[in-house]
Amino acid sequence: MKPLLPITFALLLSLAGVASAQTADALLLKHCSACHNPEESQGQVDLVTLLKQTPLVRNTSAWRIVMDRIDGGEMPPDGEPQPSNEERQELLNLLTRAIDQFDYSQIDNPGYEPARRLSNIEYDNTVSDLFGLTLRPSSKFPTDLSGKSGFDNSANTLFLQPQLFERFVHAADEISNEVLSESNSHLHNKLHINLRDGARVTPASFLETFLSRAFRRPVTENEKAKYRELFIAVYSQTNDRRLAYKRLIDTVLISPQFLFKTESLSAKQESYRIGQFELANRLSYFLWASMPDEELFELAKQKKLFDQAVLNEQVQRMLNSPKADTLGSVFGGQWLGFQHLGTRIRMDPIDNPWCTESLMSAMRQETAMLLSHTIRHNKPATELLLADYTFLNEELAQHYRIPNILGDHLRRVELTSPHRGGLLGQGSLHAVTSFPGRTSPIVRGNWVLTTILGTPPPPPPPGAAEFEPAVERRRDLSTAEKLALHRDNPRCASCHDQIDPLGVALENFDFFGRYQTRSRGKPIDAKAQLPDGTSFEGPAGLKLAIVEAYHEEFIRQLSSRLLSYGLGRQLEYFDEPAIRKIYRDLETDDFRLHTLINSIINSYPFQHKRLPQASIDEAREEPGLNRNN
Repeated sequence: MKPLLPITFALLLSLAGVASAQTADALLLKHCSACHNPEESQGQVDLVTLLKQTPLVRNTSAWRIVMDRIDGGEMPPDGEPQPSNEERQELLNLLTRAIDQFDYSQIDNPGYEPARRLSNIEYDNTVSDLFGLTLRPSSKFPTDLSGKSGFDNSANTLFLQPQLFERFVHAADEISNEVLSESNSHLHNKLHINLRDGARVTPASFLETFLSRAFRRPVTENEKAKYRELFIAVYSQTNDRRLAYKRLIDTVLISPQFLFKTESLSAKQESYRIGQFELANRLSYFLWASMPDEELFELAKQKKLFDQAVLNEQVQRMLNSPKADTLGSVFGGQWLGFQHLGTRIRMDPIDNPWCTESLMSAMRQETAMLLSHTIRHNKPATELLLADYTFLNEELAQHYRIPNILGDHLRRVELTSPHRGGLLGQGSLHAVTSFPGRTSPIVRGNWVLTTILGTPPPPPPPGAAEFEPAVERRRDLSTAEKLALHRDNPRCASCHDQIDPLGVALENFDFFGRYQTRSRGKPIDAKAQLPDGTSFEGPAGLKLAIVEAYHEEFIRQLSSRLLSYGLGRQLEYFDEPAIRKIYRDLETDDFRLHTLINSIINSYPFQHKRLPQASIDEAREEPGLNRNN
């Protein structure tokens, strides 16, 4: 028998603020710690470590798995000493108080977003807006990774590796050559670039406008002097005005001030409000995935951006801009996963000549356009699920077997089928939740729970397969019948009761989003039932069931994902008060999407920050970083 580990659960008692008839230490030590410790964390659950990470809401998802296993009687496993029903209930009550009834009023932490590199998408958009050209240099860059937040603008993944810096150097060279081309005289006038013989050697006007826009904040006199000296030095050596401008632009484009989104530091122990230009940058990279425009810069310079009326007006203006389509293509693509269609997910074009690049592009655009349309037109959030229209061109309409749509451009099309509209009717999402050539109700059901509702099921037990081999071989059974047999196993039932109904209802869509009523010669049974007893059938029934049974989960998930994207970091337990405030704001306005956007922008973490202790110490040691704009 393994020795008892030296852990105490009294800490959990104190955090919950309750007394216990029996010590919970003894319960966990007796029944759990032998298998769930740092040396032997079966099921990837290490209770010893979890207990040390306080408050316990820091790891809510892990504790919910523990609670689910205890409540379902799955843990401790058969053959091990079992707690009494009273002990089991006492432990569940204690965890419920510590997780669900945690007092967030004692938490004052808006989080911290460290300096981070522009993502590839942000880099392309920023250089395009900086110079007024359409540029896509990141096509030659390594692919950005998504962090724990699920978004590639997350600070914990945007590092600057040597290989990537070399790409930035090459990109700067190509960009400056394009900008300084003789055919760009209009652009030269806009940027105050003077290449004419006899022009003044010192490019004062260029430096004044270009540097502040490139750095996305007011430049210091020292910075202007540094770049002025560089220009003069190159011109003195070469007598080539164009080369001097080129060296200036190249140097700016590989400088940390351009490549990184930085914010001023403060040595304060408490939280503090960000500056005017920092707000301008947070707004523009949230709504546009690009740098602020002249109007935002000017308002920040006048210190007007925190004026509520001004801020509301700017948000509305920005949402009306075509640049806000990034909320559909970038945020939506990364949240829902359809960005991978055509790259990681595609069919062999030799065996499947119908799966063209243009079809996959149209499928991605269809989903992005639904998101952009509902946001721009301030629709209720549930229209993302219940829309009775979509966006099609001729090729995509033919793929869906929808007649009378001609031409290559995507346009809004009213639908007659109740199954096709909304996110759950989008071919791009059916493709990314299928295996090559076949559907998977388990994958789709898990995707709905995790991505759409934000309620991921516990991880499967070790060695779990989609179906037992004997069940998989049964060609006489439909997918729904195989899943029913799978759920007969108590080891699998607790999770699959949640997963399977959501996936079964989507079986009418094949592995690339085409609607079907038969599979392998048999009628598709898309009838399903939620754990609460709600019965429904097919995609149309599923959409209504989600809106009725999981409305709050869907709204909280959409709010959380959008807040995480806007902040550029993974959400933490201390962001829960902001999520609750956003939800209350939405309740007062029929859950409309402009209210969601405005509530995020006005939220505590979006307008404030607090440095970790290590960064506070660093700021105190480097007064130059303690700049207040």
